[in-house]
Formats: sequence, structure tokens, C-alpha cells
Amino acid sequence: MSPSLSAFVGRRPHLDRLLSEAARAREGAARTTLVVGDAGIGKTRLIAEYLERAPLGLGAVGGCLEMGTEGVAFAPFAAVLRHLVRDTGARRAAGGELARLVPGLGPAPEATEDSRARLFEAVLTFLEGRAEPDGLSLVVEDLHWADASTRDLLVFLLRNLGSVPLHLVVSVRADDLHRTHPLRRLLPEIERLPGVGRLDLAPLTRDEVAAQAAALGRLDSGTDPDLLHARSGGNPLFVESLLADPGPLGTALPDGPRELLLRAVEALPEATRTVLGLASAAGVRVEHDLLAAVASGTGIGGADLDRALRPAVDARVLRATGTGYAFRHALLAEAVYADLLPGERVRAHRAYVDVLARTGSGAVSGEAAAQLARHAHAVHDHPRALTAARAAAEHAEATAAHPELLALLERVLELWELVPDAEEILGLTHGELLRRASQSAHVSGSLRRAVAHATAGLRVTDPDTHPDLVGELLMVRGRIRNDEGRADALDDLRAASRYLDHDHPRRPALDATSATVLMRLGRFDEAEHAARVALVSARRTGDRASEADALMTLANLLGEVSGVVDDPIGWRPARSRSRGTADGDVEGEAVLAMLRRAIDLAQRSGLVRLEVRAWRNLAAHLDNELRLEEALRAAQRGRERCAELGVSRSQGVGCGAMAAALLCALGRLDEAEELLDRLPHGESRQQAYRLSLVAQHHVIQGRWERAEEALEEFTRFLPRETASPVDYLNHYYTRFALLLFRGELVEAARVVERAHDDIGMLDPGRFPFNGLSAVGNLVFRLRRAGGPEARRWADLLSARLRTALEHDRGRVSPLEALGRRLTEGYLAEDPAEALAHLTEAARVCERAGDRGLRLRSLITAVQVAFDLDDPARAGALLERAESLLGRGTALALRREVEDLRRTVAEAVSAPPATPAGLTRREVEVVAEVAKGASNREVGEALFISAKTVSVHLSNAMGKLGVANRTAAVARARELGLL
Repeated sequence: MSPSLSAFVGRRPHLDRLLSEAARAREGAARTTLVVGDAGIGKTRLIAEYLERAPLGLGAVGGCLEMGTEGVAFAPFAAVLRHLVRDTGARRAAGGELARLVPGLGPAPEATEDSRARLFEAVLTFLEGRAEPDGLSLVVEDLHWADASTRDLLVFLLRNLGSVPLHLVVSVRADDLHRTHPLRRLLPEIERLPGVGRLDLAPLTRDEVAAQAAALGRLDSGTDPDLLHARSGGNPLFVESLLADPGPLGTALPDGPRELLLRAVEALPEATRTVLGLASAAGVRVEHDLLAAVASGTGIGGADLDRALRPAVDARVLRATGTGYAFRHALLAEAVYADLLPGERVRAHRAYVDVLARTGSGAVSGEAAAQLARHAHAVHDHPRALTAARAAAEHAEATAAHPELLALLERVLELWELVPDAEEILGLTHGELLRRASQSAHVSGSLRRAVAHATAGLRVTDPDTHPDLVGELLMVRGRIRNDEGRADALDDLRAASRYLDHDHPRRPALDATSATVLMRLGRFDEAEHAARVALVSARRTGDRASEADALMTLANLLGEVSGVVDDPIGWRPARSRSRGTADGDVEGEAVLAMLRRAIDLAQRSGLVRLEVRAWRNLAAHLDNELRLEEALRAAQRGRERCAELGVSRSQGVGCGAMAAALLCALGRLDEAEELLDRLPHGESRQQAYRLSLVAQHHVIQGRWERAEEALEEFTRFLPRETASPVDYLNHYYTRFALLLFRGELVEAARVVERAHDDIGMLDPGRFPFNGLSAVGNLVFRLRRAGGPEARRWADLLSARLRTALEHDRGRVSPLEALGRRLTEGYLAEDPAEALAHLTEAARVCERAGDRGLRLRSLITAVQVAFDLDDPARAGALLERAESLLGRGTALALRREVEDLRRTVAEAVSAPPATPAGLTRREVEVVAEVAKGASNREVGEALFISAKTVSVHLSNAMGKLGVANRTAAVARARELGLL
């Protein structure tokens, strides 16, 4: 029963705000409003009024359920989808993945690693379709009770709902957010998203409380508005409860809100109170059929149940829903349940267990299984709780609710210890259950828990009795440890090979994983052997997923696919052979053939994630071959395939971000920025990758504050404590680049050192040469900055880079060769050698079309030419750099070119040459030598290298016609130069 309009007071401004947001949404821009307030403050009533007036064609409401660990994943969205399918006749359009949430839409597809991404895409697409053309008001109530999967789906929708007429209203109970509640961290993140606003509901004022009392017909001479306001605290629910009490307002104050709310219940008939107690054991809502079955066990059935329920509905303690009943407020349900005696609670939960168990554990639905698990747990019926939790876990797996699956499996593990014959009841071993829990934790991103479960599984599994299971557990743990960047991953995989022999169906997957780990560890020959073995066994057994995996790893090894092994983030080392030969070209084409074969395998087998990864690797390989336009086309085709497969917003970020990076390299910065802005927001790792590119783009455009914001958002998506070392490399690199471009050189060096200490950034084979060249540029700048601290950091980083350069990587791709040449140019202390490296790098970049690196090479070459006192060559190089300036030029690089232009102008207008033809720099060097300084000390004083000092001193001695330093100083004095 909806309250009358006359009782709606104090919330008109809030209602106007909601209606205004709905009107904005109707114009074609999705909006979200968070309605936040304490329990009983009027959130539900406000939303009801909003739904009656919303200027949008459709409305749907879904509520989160307070069911603890055994809660039903995606509950509010399942309710919304059921409503929209029923009311809009969209059953035919809603099949496929949505059948996971809405029974009756047909069989749900088989659960795979891509199911969650596909489900999120399907929900988003369905809601976008229902919102057109007249708009959709979508309400999610009680987010404070939401399960993790509901929260994840909500954030996905908020990030990806764009120009559709949809208004999403989400209610949150503020007083329920304890210190460790997940919403304490999530809400601020949500509020920062575009199109999201927050609407806080404060307590009613004294006048508003009086208006509420008047609307309820209770503001008579015996009602003191001040006392009513004081006792209710301005809470509308408490105001109504106080006014509903037949006793005078001035009587003894109840002990608390619970007693206050129970006053409305105490006046009801005994049978009604009994039924309310049974209903409260189910939670805030209960289906009529379930309540009827439970009540019949207490002797209240049929017409008696209807007669018992009527007073509760009339008193507005309960309200009738379409198929059952709901307490008017969650606080009321909590109060009724808390008022039950211990024996009454046990009997109520036992009655639910008996009714729900009659369905049979094999046929029980996901929601019924969750309810049965909860009620059985409440009465310590551990065997039933065990089987119900297992059934609920299977439902969570079928709906791709990974966090809930993990929580339910861990509940099963808890109950396992309390049920002596658990293995016989469930039909699986303790070790197998722990293996599943480990895999679930891995998928959910809880790597430490995943390792702990696998380790526990190994402890309880006898290798003589269950050798296959031991092998599976070792393989699972090895994969997890590899994701953590740990070297002992290989120990686990090798141990697993002793239990999973060459004919075992899981052996191809084990060999493919081993190849990946060996490659990451820089053991390239072993990695190549393992990949080839995996290929053979995968083809023999028909394991197409492992075949595609091994093909990509082999291509990575042979072709320097430095991009991705199993994610779009970070770099991998590569094995190499000589380049620049016909054999090298043939090998490059063979790598392309491998990657195209992997794409074909994945497409024909429906392996979505592997196909997307293969497209990214193909683009990365072409990038490494300096075939930038082809690489861009491959990345764009990968994006198109993501759209065709229905995963563009969950998995298409990697290909899109790679396309943006290639556009930047080609000098098409406006297109790159537009693409980055347009990219959807995907999973946390892909989103972090996108944010690192966004930050890098802001860096080269000189937008420091926006780069800082993107980096801060990166850490929210991928905190260091949960990220693997490779994942976090992008954050370190981008932070370093920001400081480098901002001129904070010593601080940039400290970031590089921190990254090296944390993840071995400068270890041989960890980072590609084209990545290390940026650190080389830092060394170059530190040397020119001068000062002991800058010199110390330059020497330290230079030594580390030299070690990395000396590491034998085998075949080096053209991009890696370019990066190596750039790094050599930055590190060379002989300016002539440095200039040769840098000008050759610029030539290679010109041929490849890489405008960004070409401009960077030329800028540094101009500076080195000045060090050589060759202003003519510096001017010529500057002209080449200036020819690259245009709309596609990064602002930071443009500023450097402008600074160099002024330097050249000053050199051209400099006074005539000194006696004997010494240049200004040569005179400065001789003057420092006259002070008794060594070459190194002269370099520190003039901000040039010791080798450059040696070159200038040799030139000066030749012009002065002398053979040593002392004579050069003496002759300079004679000429009046000192």
C-alpha cells in the first residue's frame, strides 16, 4: 500500500532534483543519482514518488538482499531484467547470456572464462535497448547489502552507459557502512564518474516533523511538535511509529528504535505476530508460497494465513508485492526478528529448512539453495548447509559470479570440517574442493588466497592415491605464482610434470604454461623447446586452447612480441636471432603465420579471450617490426572482432589502447586522444593499462595535473599490493616519464631505482631496449644538469643500463634495435659517437614513420652537436626537427624545439671567433684546466661528459699548436684568452 501524497513532506527539493536528472537523461545522456541516508530517513518513499512522476517511458526496480555469504549474486539486476522482459515483451531479444540471470529465457550458454564479460555486455546492451526511445528509470535499492558481483556490474554499467536516455537511481543506507564495508572505498570512486551525482537525505526539521504529523492527522492539542522532533530525531519512520502508538507522546521513552518500531506490532493479533516472526526469519522479503508452506507447519494455513496477514498489511507493517510480502522497512524486519525468543528463531529456521529441502538438492534453484544454506546454517544443520552451499556455489559458477563462487566454496570448506562424511555427501575429495577454491580465487584476483588454497590442497592429498589431482594442484599454484612474478612458479610446474605424464589430457596446458614461465625468466631456449612440445601434444590431443597458447608463446620467443602473454599490460623479453638477413625476414613472416594460425584456431573454437590476445600480439609483433601502419590495422581489427563477439566494452580496451599508442607513434595525436576518451572502461587490469596511456598522453602534452589524476586513478584500479610486478611496470614507467618531462630529474631517477628494487625494472631481459632508451635519456639529462647528486644518479643508472645492453637477447626486433641504438646514443660519452647513434636512429624512425621517436632523436642530436661546437650541424638538425612540427607534435617536444631554436639563434649572433680560432666552449675548457681541474671535474663544471671535455681539449691543443695541457694553458695566456 503506497502512502498518500499528503504525508510526503520535507523531500520536495530532493524529488525535484531526481526529476531534473531524469529530464537530463531523457535528452540522451545517461545519469546516475546516489540516494544516501540513514535507515528510515525516507529513501524508499522518495524513490516511490519519483517513479510515479519520472518523465521516462519505463521504470524497473531491483533490491539487494541481506543474505550474507550465501546471498544470490546479481539479485537486483535479475529482478530488473525479469520485470523488463515481462513488461516489454522482449523475451526473444533477451536470450543468450541473460538466461544466466532470468530463468525461462532458454538454456544458459556453457560457462567459460569469458562468461562474466559476455554477461556484463549483454546486460548493458539489453538496458540500452530498453531505454530507447522513451527512456528508462532503473532503481537499485539497498546497495549496502549488494554482493560483490552486483557491485562489479553496477560499476561496469556506470562506466559504459553513454548517450542513452537512462536514469539510474541507487539507494544506500549510510549508517550501515562500517569501517571495513566495501562501499566505503567504492562510493567515492563512483561519485567521481561522469554523470553521477549524490543526493543526501538529512533528518526532517522541526517544522517538517509537524507537517508530517498534520498530514497523518495526529497534530492535535496533545501533540507537542518540539517533543515529537526531539524523540524522533527527525526520522520520518520514527515519527510515524511514535504517532501510531496509542499512548500519550509524553509517556516513557522506548529503550531504542527497535522497541519503538515494535509498538505497531504489539497491538496486532497473536496469529499475525506469529506469521510476522516467520516472515522476519526469511529477511525483508518472502514469497507467498514459501511463507504459506512454512506457516502451515505451525497450524496456520489457507484462509487462516490470509486472516493473519491482513492486519499486518493494514497496519503497514507488511506490504504486498506481486508474488509475496515485504516489510515496510528493513529496520522493522530486523526489529521483529530480534524480538523472537531463541527457540522461536530455531523453529522458524527449521521450518524453512524442511520446506526448502523438499525440493531436493539436485533440482533446487540458485536462490532456494542460498536460502536453504542460510537457514540450515542458522540451526547448525551442517550436512544440509554443506550440500546447499555446494548447490549455491554451482549456481554462482553458472552465473559467472566469481566473488560469490569463492565465498561459497570457502563456506563449504568451513562446513567440511564439521561434517565427518563430507566427501561421501558431496562426491568429491577435500583436495579437489581446495583446487576449485584456488582456481576461483585466482579468477577473482585473490592471488594470495589462491596460493593458500592450492597449498592446503597439496597437504591433504596423497600423491600415491590421487597423482592427477596433485599434478593439477601444482599446475594451478604454478600459474598463480607466475602471475605474481615469482620464480618458484617453475618449480611447481616441473613438479606437476612428474604427476601429469605426456599422455595426460592436461599435459599440453602444463607445457604451454611452462613455456610462458620460462620465457618470463629469460630462459629462452628452454621456453622454445617447451612451446614446441606443447604444440605437438596439443595437436595430438585436440587441445586447441593450448595449441593457440603455445603458438603465441613461440611467436613471442621468435618474433619479439614484447606486448602480451596473457594480458595487455607490461613487457616480456624475447629470444633473438640476427636481423637484417633473409633468414631474419623469413622468420618474421613465420611469426606472422603463427599468430594468424592462433587467431584462426581461437575463432573456430570459440576461444574469445585467446583470440583477442592473439590480435593484440599480432599488432605488437608488427609494431616491433616497425610496420606501424600494419600494426594499427591489426589493433583496429582486434577491436572490431571484440564488437562482433559482444565483448568490446570488457575486452576491447587492450586492442583500443594499443591502437591509440600506435596513433601517437605515427604523430596522429588528436586521433589518439579521441580514441582514448572514447574507449570503454573494462576490467581492472585493462582499465589500468588504458589509464597509463592516458597519463602518458597528458605527459607529452604538458598537462601535468591531468597526468597525476590518471595515475592516481590507476592505483585505485590496480593497487600495488594486488598487482603483479609486470602489471605495475606501467605505473612506474609513467610516473618516471612525468617527472622526466617536468624536469624533476633526480626524483625521476629515484622512481627508476624504486621500480628496479621492486620489480627488477633494469634487470637484463626485464624491459625492452625501446623502453630502456627513456632511462638513457634521463642519464643524458642528468649529466647535463650537473651537480654531485645528478652525477651520482647518472653513473648508477648508466652502469645498470650498460649491464642490460650487454645481456644476450638473441634475436632483436627492429624496434628493439632502434631502442638499443638510442640508448647507446644517450649513454655515449664521446659526442661524435653519440651523434652517430642518434642521427641513425632518426633515419630509422623516418623510414618507419615514427614521428615521436624521430623528433626525440633529433632534439638530442642538436644538443650533442652544440657540445661539439658545431652550430652549423646543430642548425641543420634543428631544421629537420622543425619540419616535423605540426598538429601531431607533442606540446612538450614542441617546447624543447623552441628552446633549441633560441639557442641556435644566439650561437649565430655570437661574437667573432677568438684568437687561434678557438670556440667559446674550447676556451671554457682551457680555462677550467688552468684551475688544475681533471677532465671529469671540467665536465662537472660545464655540464658535459669527460669524453666531451677530452674532445674539446684535443681540438684546442691542435689549434694552439701545442702537445699537452700545460702548454695549452700557457699559450692561451699569451693570447689573452685567460
